[in-house]
Amino acid sequence: MSKKKILVVDDEEKFCKMLKANLEKEGPYEVQIETKGAQALAVAKVFQPDLIVMDILMPDLGGCEAAFQIKNDEKLKNVPIIFLTALAKKKDQELFGGIVDGRPFIAKPVIAKPVKTKDLIKFIEENLNKPVDAAPSA
Repeated sequence: MSKKKILVVDDEEKFCKMLKANLEKEGPYEVQIETKGAQALAVAKVFQPDLIVMDILMPDLGGCEAAFQIKNDEKLKNVPIIFLTALAKKKDQELFGGIVDGRPFIAKPVIAKPVKTKDLIKFIEENLNKPVDAAPSA
């Protein structure tokens, strides 16, 4: 089985490295990390991911803006993007139907509660095969 390529974009480098290690250990994934939202488009063009996991709040360029750039690129417009964000709690997922800025999201657990890799893998798998809608407006 070939590995799916996942691009993780989050300004917390330690979190990215932990996520990369967990995803590559537990799932059939090749993971590339980027810690600057402003570089997400350039990295995605080179890496050609099957799915992008992106934080929303980043200091240089937010995830919503980075997602907008990616979705407006002809070669990347069909790549699913999911948000992994500390802006929302698990209960917010139910309240907002798991959608923020027109994209699926999963709550990023606080440091005291590490990410459950199995839950993230399930969310990734659910979104890898979903058809991608047109880019939402910025």
